[in-house]
Amino acid sequence: MQRLSQIYLLIYGKAKRPRIKTCACLMVRKVTWYDSLLPEAPLSGQGQLKGLVDFFRGAMPDLSLTLQRPLHVGEQGVVLGYWKASGTHTGPLGPSLPPSGANISWEGSVVIRTQPALAAPSQPGGEEQAVGPTPGVEDGAAATGAVEGQLLGRTVWWSWDPIFLFRELGWKGQILAADDSETPAVAVAPPAPPAEGDLAMRTAKEARDAFATEAEAAEAAAAVVAAAGVAAERLAESPEALAAVQAANRAVVEMYFHTYNTGHYAVLDHIVHPEYQYDGLLDLGGRRGREAMAAMMGGWRDCIPDMAIGHELFVAVGNDKVTFRWVIRGTHATPDSKLLGVTANGAPLLVRGVTTLTLRGGRIARKVSHANAAYTLQQLGAAIHPVIPLPAGAGKEEVKQPE
Repeated sequence: MQRLSQIYLLIYGKAKRPRIKTCACLMVRKVTWYDSLLPEAPLSGQGQLKGLVDFFRGAMPDLSLTLQRPLHVGEQGVVLGYWKASGTHTGPLGPSLPPSGANISWEGSVVIRTQPALAAPSQPGGEEQAVGPTPGVEDGAAATGAVEGQLLGRTVWWSWDPIFLFRELGWKGQILAADDSETPAVAVAPPAPPAEGDLAMRTAKEARDAFATEAEAAEAAAAVVAAAGVAAERLAESPEALAAVQAANRAVVEMYFHTYNTGHYAVLDHIVHPEYQYDGLLDLGGRRGREAMAAMMGGWRDCIPDMAIGHELFVAVGNDKVTFRWVIRGTHATPDSKLLGVTANGAPLLVRGVTTLTLRGGRIARKVSHANAAYTLQQLGAAIHPVIPLPAGAGKEEVKQPE
């Protein structure tokens, strides 16, 4: 775990040169990297990742990264952490963000899906050779310098909201933030429709169809919260108890998705902790508890009548967290509604982000969520996202959708 945590520091940490060669022993060769900065262009392979690192370090040669909280271990070989970056903007961050000289900082989360390294002793040529194939382990699991059994990152979700960084750098791209105009100020190509069998839309439908009525859903919510509370009380009884707690926590969060997709807010009476607090895309005016959760869901649902929210990644982490990558699809079409300050104009939306929910006593007590607000505003026709040069090949190779 300590070596895996070096992914943060070895990629972006202070050094004369980016230490990608050292980092190569901590990730598979074909690592897939989802970055909020490039919401529609996942990176595939260490070469593309190096291009992104070079881009940042060219703009901020003194760029440094620190872990704010300890790493958390979850199901399916998933590791969760939080980070903070800082540096001095002395070079261009793409053509839209020329050097400003500003001392800046920003923060986010990282979710890493790992797998054991497969390495054999060095061969005469000095190259590490893969041992395998092994069922369930992807090609490219061997990494130069890796020790057999060492955890390697194979999929990384690097999540943050770039709009805060852009604003620190003097971004002036917001054209129509709180205007009453119903005509988009920026023409944007609509997002592609979901592919047949799209995982996020499939999970959204399953969540929506799980219960026929609000009363039935509320009754089920009371039951899963009670079960989660009992499981938490038995956590110290046996090694198997952690798995029971994680399953119970996932069941509570499935009720969260059901409510988001249906508006069955009676469920919130059961699954939301009285002290629930929200850190995310919407401004809830300091609300807490059930009121905050209802306002957060309503902030999207009231603006997008055909909204569907599903997940592409969904894992329990430790004994009190559930992490997921969510996807919202729909149309900003409710008359007179405002989303992120923008009046409804019929804009189609595709929004992705990563959220971690922390549970206490079987109830959701905190939500930390990251998504690219600048990209969402662009889809709403209200802003122009800064131009970010893509690493060679980014978004062009087919990236397998995570199950």
